[in-house]
Amino acid sequence: MSGPPVVDLGDLDGTRGWVKTKGFVNWTEDVASHQPRQRVKLGDDTTRDGVICTVWTADITLEEGVGYYFGGVDDTYDEREEIQLKLFEGSWANEFWRRG
Repeated sequence: MSGPPVVDLGDLDGTRGWVKTKGFVNWTEDVASHQPRQRVKLGDDTTRDGVICTVWTADITLEEGVGYYFGGVDDTYDEREEIQLKLFEGSWANEFWRRG
């Protein structure tokens, strides 16, 4: 069993379903609703503008300036015309880097 494909942030296009990726949280946005719980922008050397990541589970909280390995859904949010990495129940965010 191989699991979800590994995809660079810059290659997310909203069509792949469950994926593994990694990136750094560049900024967090205060979400004035209970769903999604958190909205952040991820970046790495494969993106110029970054990728929006939305967190829909209370099990994950992302911190600005921290690097994570992610397991989530490569999806779209049509109202904002965004490609998003969506983290739901069953998703993961494992820290791999933090400023000392």
